[in-house]
Amino acid sequence: MARARRLARRALPFGVVPVDVFEWRSTNEIPNPTEAQDLSIRRLSPEDLSAREVLPKNQSKVVDSFLARGDHGYVATVGDRFAGWVWLSRVSHRDPASGLHIRLASDEAYAYAMKVEKAHRQRGIAGVLMARLLSDVRNDPKISRVYGWVDRRNRKMQFMLRMMFGFTQVQHVWRAHIPRVGWQVPWSDTPKFGPVSRVGRHSTVA
Repeated sequence: MARARRLARRALPFGVVPVDVFEWRSTNEIPNPTEAQDLSIRRLSPEDLSAREVLPKNQSKVVDSFLARGDHGYVATVGDRFAGWVWLSRVSHRDPASGLHIRLASDEAYAYAMKVEKAHRQRGIAGVLMARLLSDVRNDPKISRVYGWVDRRNRKMQFMLRMMFGFTQVQHVWRAHIPRVGWQVPWSDTPKFGPVSRVGRHSTVA
């Protein structure tokens, strides 16, 4: 019995959660959030790595994987110290953390990995990061849509994307997860047309 209890304590926590997939169009208005004092947003890309010096060292491997895909990061600093980031991808791929398969058409992008350090979460940094990312998208004639996903239980991010930036829900899907690993629950995508489905604007089949 004691051995069974020890094994149970060591078991990895497992969960299945509902996810909403959102879309933003480049014709949408972009708000201008009030920036926190001493806040700076720096752009990180394979061509410009200068912002990498402020990133946490324990994120080196994940940053390498983002940059190897050609993704661009938006890094927030407060007083020259890392405060958060968000990333933008133009490449269809499977996100290993969530397990979701993101499939993009040539005029689409995917915003992901929004992170704000706990000490700064009441300062509106997430809104400033998203506004800066979408402003760059607006200036890129090759992008007409940006997708992103949010767990349904994350009400703050849901509210920000819907009410502040005008994202609209285009799909619903379920994802299963254990720490640092996730996968998309098969046949859970509704409707069966969109960025987390095999058929969407990325496909020639409507």
